[in-house]
Amino acid sequence: MKQIKINSFRDIVLDDLEHIILNEFPRNNELNGHYTQTFNDPSDLLDYDFKRKYNLIYQNDTMEEADDLRFNRKSTDIMKSVFAKNNDKFFLIIDNGVFDYYTLSSLANCQVWPRKYFSTAKYKKNHQGSDDDAVLQKERSYWFCSILGRNDIFRSMMFDWIIDNELEKQNKVSYLAYSPTNLRDISNSDENHESQDIRSKHKNLIPFNNFEGKDEIPVSQPGRLRKVMPLYDCLFNLVMETDAVESYPYLTEKTGNTILYGHIPIVIGGSGSMKKLQDMGIIVPDYIKWPMWDDLPIDQSNYSKIDVMQRQLTNFFEHNKINDIAEDWYPYAIRNFNKFINIENDCAEEEKEICRWILTCTHNLNNKNYQYLYV
Repeated sequence: MKQIKINSFRDIVLDDLEHIILNEFPRNNELNGHYTQTFNDPSDLLDYDFKRKYNLIYQNDTMEEADDLRFNRKSTDIMKSVFAKNNDKFFLIIDNGVFDYYTLSSLANCQVWPRKYFSTAKYKKNHQGSDDDAVLQKERSYWFCSILGRNDIFRSMMFDWIIDNELEKQNKVSYLAYSPTNLRDISNSDENHESQDIRSKHKNLIPFNNFEGKDEIPVSQPGRLRKVMPLYDCLFNLVMETDAVESYPYLTEKTGNTILYGHIPIVIGGSGSMKKLQDMGIIVPDYIKWPMWDDLPIDQSNYSKIDVMQRQLTNFFEHNKINDIAEDWYPYAIRNFNKFINIENDCAEEEKEICRWILTCTHNLNNKNYQYLYV
């Protein structure tokens, strides 16, 4: 029997089915000996001439390689316009969480599979630590860590809150604020301030890292991503995710690393980021009431998920003892670690159902060429 692989549905090649790949720069992409169209973002589909009855739309990300998303809050409306314009065609979307499921599912010529057991939170950018859960610590010494990474206005806001409340004195914090192009020397504070607009009240402290010496921090971005940092003794991890202003959740290696370190994840990202993690089968405890702010925007003037989370966390620290919580959390940390390490197994099971759905829609469920994909 042929081995199930990530994005196994790409093996389904039919005369009346076209594969439409989003979030890639336009180029011909080989598909099982054939070529298919790739598009940078949904707006590129507005003038596209759909020639086949069935159209399978997805992102060709894997757990080894992925690009930052190029979607925005208008992407669902754009797709709705595309489908309405081509009402004689049928569209199947494998959605990684970027579209409004209910809006698109209301259209007669569209069906959406909201994919759960897949995430670019696990891929080659994760730290290269042990895959043995024995590495996780039952007792913890620090309430939290926060690895803020590159320069970003909301990460600067988090850094300012930490410094204003002197939380860096008893927790592990890093804000190197390197530029997206990674051209500057992170050990050169003067160059840092001259090369980019860092909007932090405490920019004079940046680049900041209170748990590693400068010689211990890799200069290159790949080196920083893959290094195993001394963070196993922290309990919570405050993650400022990529695309935090968007209406969809996008989890990267920053979130994945919280699980690999055995942390309780606190993910500030696009709407529904914590629930997205939960949908992957990861236990996300409510030591603080994250459902209260998970769907809130980050950039509103009158309320922000950051503000709510910070108030909850401050109150939690004041009324609890770290190792009482650490002991309670430890079995779940072990369970999450092993679940995440082996998430490809759950992904493969879900993909069997996705393939069954595609073949049913295209009236090919009994096609013997593809039955290996779902049995």
